[in-house]
Amino acid sequence: MSTSPVAGLFSLLNRFFPHRQFYLRSRGSVTFVEFSPTFQVTVAFGLFSVLCWLVYASVVVIFKDQIISVKDQRYASMQDVYEAKLSQQQLAYDELNGLLVLAEERFQNATRDLESKHRQLTALLMQKQAMDKRQISLRRQVADMGRYGGPVFARTRGPSETGNTIQMQSASIASAPRQGRPQRTISDGALGTVAASVAPRGDSSGAKAALAKNHVVQKIAALEDRLELIKKSQVALLSDLREGAARRMERFEGILKTAEMPVDTVIAQVGGGAAKRKLGVGGPFLAAGLGAEIRAAAGDGIDDFERDFADVAEIYSRLDSLTAAMTRLPMVTPIEHGQYRSTSGYGYRVDPFTGRLAFHAGADMAGEFNTPIMATLTGRVVFSGLRGPYGLCIDIEHGGGVRTRYAHLKTSLVKPGDVVQFRQKIGTMGSSGRSTGPHLHYEIWFNDVVRNPMKFFDAGRNVYKG
Repeated sequence: MSTSPVAGLFSLLNRFFPHRQFYLRSRGSVTFVEFSPTFQVTVAFGLFSVLCWLVYASVVVIFKDQIISVKDQRYASMQDVYEAKLSQQQLAYDELNGLLVLAEERFQNATRDLESKHRQLTALLMQKQAMDKRQISLRRQVADMGRYGGPVFARTRGPSETGNTIQMQSASIASAPRQGRPQRTISDGALGTVAASVAPRGDSSGAKAALAKNHVVQKIAALEDRLELIKKSQVALLSDLREGAARRMERFEGILKTAEMPVDTVIAQVGGGAAKRKLGVGGPFLAAGLGAEIRAAAGDGIDDFERDFADVAEIYSRLDSLTAAMTRLPMVTPIEHGQYRSTSGYGYRVDPFTGRLAFHAGADMAGEFNTPIMATLTGRVVFSGLRGPYGLCIDIEHGGGVRTRYAHLKTSLVKPGDVVQFRQKIGTMGSSGRSTGPHLHYEIWFNDVVRNPMKFFDAGRNVYKG
């Protein structure tokens, strides 16, 4: 028969604390005191509690110093841990503050650098715009080339080619479809560069790798990547500008060679005014050798943009002078609307009066009496009157060593000292002087050397076609 736990507990207590009776005899009388198990358990528990308290108090009294020392050590350890964490937080704050200061300094420098390069590019593009306008003006000057009636230029023309102005057409650019912005990633190179720049000297690669995971470092690295992309786009723009300018310069030089003109001389004399109108420059003179030493010492201070910009600026300077020179050369016929018959060209020919071989210093363009004669370029009249075999003649000085002559005229509408404009009527066709019929004898002089007018007409036609 099983018993309950409570019954078993009471049975155990009865075994250790049975009913006890104590008899006391005093002066012939006997008394007894009975102790129940409950009372005995209570007294035993009380005595045990008192004993435990005495033991604890004794231990506290005996080991008081050791206990206090242990507690002090524990508190000191906790304080060390707290101070270490506080130090780590302060270090992280200082590191973050240092990163922000570094980022501010780096991007201030980058901003100044980009602003400087932007100003340089803006000046270059403005120069290009000015050259484009000058080229458009040049093409308008020679727009009449499409109406030549001479045998060299005779061709079938459509209605659109008979005007005096050029119709400029802008190519339509199809709009690109909208695309989602690509997910940008930070290059390992930018992270490594920024992490290495802010890591303490002599730090391990592991510390740099850990620093590269910092959120601020990653932000700075992302901005570094964007700056690098902007720099590459600037260099690419310079490359495009250089290629376009080089092609145009090569074409213009070819046109001058068509006119059998010395390119460098024309640029220096005729186009020199444009070169002098460049933006203000200066600085001390450094010999070539010393300049090379300084550049070698500077080394990393010169980037791809500065080298490319120097090349492009040099090309644009030459192209600017070349474009200006092209606008200051007579490349159109002096006959109104270009309607004439070429009766005699430049060079050796059989003289119409003597029948002997002789040199002809200009181009004869025949037409009707009173055909208007136009100035082929803006200039100042230096002579107007009779000049021996030339008959009634007009000489116009255009500057830069360029001079034109219009001979065998019937009438002259200008006098010496007059300033004439491009395509201004200066006289009428006649047959004065040593002439067999109504025509214009036209000459072009450069540096006191007579040139072939037909070559200039060819050059003007090339400009018009371009």
